Amino acid sequence: MTTVKSKTKAIANIKKNRLHIAMSGNVDTKALENLYTEIRFCVADLNEGFEVVSDISECNFIYVAGLQTYKKITDFLISKKVGAIVRVVKSGNISYKQIVNFSDKIHSYRTMYAEDPKAAEGILETLVKRDGIRFQLNNALIQYTINNEAGKGRLIDVSTSGCAVETTAHSLSVGAVIDLILEFAPYQELLSVFQAKAEVVRADDAIFAARFVELTDAYKEQLYQRLVSEVSRFSLVL
Repeated sequence: MTTVKSKTKAIANIKKNRLHIAMSGNVDTKALENLYTEIRFCVADLNEGFEVVSDISECNFIYVAGLQTYKKITDFLISKKVGAIVRVVKSGNISYKQIVNFSDKIHSYRTMYAEDPKAAEGILETLVKRDGIRFQLNNALIQYTINNEAGKGRLIDVSTSGCAVETTAHSLSVGAVIDLILEFAPYQELLSVFQAKAEVVRADDAIFAARFVELTDAYKEQLYQRLVSEVSRFSLVL
């Protein structure tokens, strides 16, 4: 394979509270470590809820050893309470397939994609602001009750403002209020059981989305820190 020099860069747009990341060529661990350093300096100038446009459309592939550094970058952005991330890709690139496969194997965040930087900017400009990014926890189950009937389903994604659940146990209607329980394995002093009332805001035969209600800021912070821990503790065996 012909060696193509890697290029990486990170730029902070302070006015828009937005971070721009770009990778091109064949990206190795050293290039990603340099990028990680740039990103930390950029994020220091941004506020919580900052958005990210990550352009990998000109990235041919990422050396396998560099994927752990790529994950370290992602974990850092999440720990700093990134608001949304849009990835610019070319679907035929090996790097795109690498990252999709990588994300499928680890706990991560729900990804948005765009065909070019302009389209990515458009997504962010029209995006409804959420209370934090949406986390995806592989094989996580959630329990809920409505009218004294219990149900459970597969967690599609979760944020500090709500969640989406796949289930066939009940046909829920929009506006219904349910009690949710999400359990985690005990770990240090972090939240191990999350309980909340939630209002169903979208529903069909297989999936419903619900918005958490009556959560204090302190409880939201506990949930966020637990979700950050779930993502950062999960390592891919290369």
